[in-house]
Amino acid sequence: MWFLGIDIGTTHLKTVGVTDEGTVLPAGRVRTPTVSHSGLTFHDAEEVWARTSELVARYAATTARPHGSLAGVCVASFGQEEAVPVDARGQALYPSLAWWQKPARTALAPDTAELLDSYEHYRATGMRHRPAQTPERTAQLRATRPELWRSTALWADFGSFAVHRMTGHWTSAAAQLTHSQCFDLATLEPLSDIMRRLDVTPSMFPEPLHVGAVAGALRPDALPGVPLAGEVPVVTGGHDQVVAAHGVHRAGGARVLDSIGTSEYLMVASDVYAPERRSWELGIDHSRSWAADGYLLGHATPTGKLVQLLADLFYDGDFDALFVALATQPPGPDSGLHVDLAGPDASDEGLLSISGLAPGLRAADLVRHALDRVADRTRTVLDEMCAQAGIRPDAVALTGSLWRREEMAAHRQARWGIPLDVCSVPEPVAESAARIARDAVLPDPAGTPPLNHPAESKEVGPQ
Repeated sequence: MWFLGIDIGTTHLKTVGVTDEGTVLPAGRVRTPTVSHSGLTFHDAEEVWARTSELVARYAATTARPHGSLAGVCVASFGQEEAVPVDARGQALYPSLAWWQKPARTALAPDTAELLDSYEHYRATGMRHRPAQTPERTAQLRATRPELWRSTALWADFGSFAVHRMTGHWTSAAAQLTHSQCFDLATLEPLSDIMRRLDVTPSMFPEPLHVGAVAGALRPDALPGVPLAGEVPVVTGGHDQVVAAHGVHRAGGARVLDSIGTSEYLMVASDVYAPERRSWELGIDHSRSWAADGYLLGHATPTGKLVQLLADLFYDGDFDALFVALATQPPGPDSGLHVDLAGPDASDEGLLSISGLAPGLRAADLVRHALDRVADRTRTVLDEMCAQAGIRPDAVALTGSLWRREEMAAHRQARWGIPLDVCSVPEPVAESAARIARDAVLPDPAGTPPLNHPAESKEVGPQ
């Protein structure tokens, strides 16, 4: 028998199987479908689920077929920031605006936005207000599609939607639920004042569950053509970043992690929730972790988008040329060069500003100076996060495609001056989800399932 991890991402839908012996099967993937309206990109929950179920069926009939019947499923997905309105029959009413897109105008009342971004609200929810979150999205729907809002019975993230399609139950990982800014992070109790302002009720949100909790049994007709090993549990995974961090933690015990995709997301596991004003000023997120009584501090920097922008501006989009220059050309004097970085929600056009340009300045100098600024900013945030968690940043586990570039990891090592371990698990989200499903059926007394291959890693030594 085998166990399935599903990763519903904004770019790809992915599947990974893990056998009962712990063997990791090759991944399956397809592009995440999108739809366009008025020049904007959306994700349609019905279409995403249709493509996901087709991918699972193909995976079961090919890659996983020699390993027998499916014995457990776990779903991870992109953040609750992308959620969809669902009617009383469980049908999605309207697609979700892709997280990197912005509506033409703000719909949320200014006083409500100010309250959501206040330190007082941050102390309850652990997050500052951002335009892509549930408050603005529900306000947009009320303003532009009032008839759909009147028919909305539930506000569900994409992982919750998939779990409902498989089990008939509406559940959500606690870390997803609290990203709505409508719940107290520590108690998971609804924040009644905010909900009244947003015209939502507690019943419009799925039941919160912790990572690893069983959401329900897989319905026999939910995944047509997939052989099932009796009653198959569908297990809570939740936010893809949390699920991936769980996988890295279980492989090596890391409590400080740095994942780079489009954004660079720093994460520090903590046993306490005590948001401070300095954390609010820096925009440090707090969420529930993979442990029922644990928390995860997080901070996003648009590093991936910045590297892409620098490659486009100075190297005709050639990443190899950019990284060769970063590694081989010694830094020249900045001669007053100054680079300012924007926040995580900036558009591609507003990611950075450059001043103090001097004759003879090379593209490599601009790239190095910009990446120096990124490294210095993230180190400041990392130190703050570790101090709040009560730990020392003695080592950082790195995941994501950009960290597989030796030049990028070496630059960060030189700037940070602490050990960095590059973890090269090909699909950390889907694989970790599959292991979570396996744990629910075959728990290991030591708390860690047997691994046929430990997470491959390499240490980036001092430069």
